[in-house]
Amino acid sequence: MKINILLLSLFLLSNNAYATHKSGAHPNNIGAYSNKACYEIYEAIGAFLYLADREWRFKNVYKGVLYSSAAANYSTVFNTVCKSKNN
Repeated sequence: MKINILLLSLFLLSNNAYATHKSGAHPNNIGAYSNKACYEIYEAIGAFLYLADREWRFKNVYKGVLYSSAAANYSTVFNTVCKSKNN
């Protein structure tokens, strides 16, 4: 179980670093993510919500909370750097 959490954490960190590197985004430069990066973040939110729902249905509360937290974190990033750019 700990290895799964470690792998998920590494995936999330590397994915965010890659998106920042590819689009040239800087933490103080809101809206610097490309449309493609914003779309990928949007798709990741949907994937995490799907996984969270599936885990809740299987009564696996720990994984359900893990995936829903990831979706919430990605939603915050999306609302901060993507939604304000596309309004």
